[in-house]
Amino acid sequence: MAQGTHERMARLLAELQQFPGQVEQLPGQEGDIVRAAMQGPSVYELAQNYRLTEAAVWNILSNAVQSVTGRPSRSVETAGLGSDTDPGVTGGYGDTSFGSLGNEPPMPAPEEPDKG
Repeated sequence: MAQGTHERMARLLAELQQFPGQVEQLPGQEGDIVRAAMQGPSVYELAQNYRLTEAAVWNILSNAVQSVTGRPSRSVETAGLGSDTDPGVTGGYGDTSFGSLGNEPPMPAPEEPDKG
């Protein structure tokens, strides 16, 4: 485990160990992962055992600390490059100065198709 990773894990586990009652009450797979983490495996091992990404395991552990300590979340979710931020069916990806993107639906045809 890298030094920063080891320190981060140690900090999270130290905080969780202060609230053993709340840790035992964490529900579902998240609770299982937190309780397993307290037994000593690395984040990589937990990710492999639970078929998750390491980032997902870090999020679960961080969220558990926030939950048992009562601290509010500090994470901020932002949209990435090319994210659709406009509402609606087309999502703001209609015609551009470069021409149509080809994502417009076909015109509705209310009549029955020919069985020709």
